[in-house]
Amino acid sequence: MSVTSEATIQTEAARRKRRKLWLGAGFVGCVAGSIALAGPFLAPVMRKHCLPYLPATENTIKLLFSELKGARGPLIDLGSGDGRVVIAAAKQGFTAHGIELNIWLVLYSRIRSLFAGTSSRTKFYRADLWKTDLSRYNTIIVFGGESMMSDLSVKLKREAAPETDIVSCRFPLDIQIWDTNSMIEDGHNPLWRYKQSND
Repeated sequence: MSVTSEATIQTEAARRKRRKLWLGAGFVGCVAGSIALAGPFLAPVMRKHCLPYLPATENTIKLLFSELKGARGPLIDLGSGDGRVVIAAAKQGFTAHGIELNIWLVLYSRIRSLFAGTSSRTKFYRADLWKTDLSRYNTIIVFGGESMMSDLSVKLKREAAPETDIVSCRFPLDIQIWDTNSMIEDGHNPLWRYKQSND
């Protein structure tokens, strides 16, 4: 074998090795990127109470604020997702806050509110609802999961200020703790309204 042929073979082998290294690095990068992006969406599933990201329909939002006519702010949406309820509240004149564990949804909500022209009346936080003090809000909205409603009922009864309006969507609060003021059927998304007593 000539020196030239041997050099060519070695060069080709080195090229193949570099290609494999780049492919391996690219694969690792894709996996790491996917985990970084998907992590905030998957993390809530690993918690004791999972608050699923299920965006409210336009009709549900319309009924929600029809039910809240006469309510006052500040308002908070527990598990605010993509921010649509908070933004709708701001358009209704509320000072509205949203708390959400998923940082990507928090950032998206802030941008969405900016483009909607409501950023001066909205705030979005990455926060755990179980560690958030709800006593300063006059209106509380939650699109909860069935498994969390009992514990949430206790937290709301303990923290909500007197005369606070509470609307629970999809699942009701614990009937042993809360009396329903009114209920609206909206297909698969019923709404229950409650008011904190003065006791």
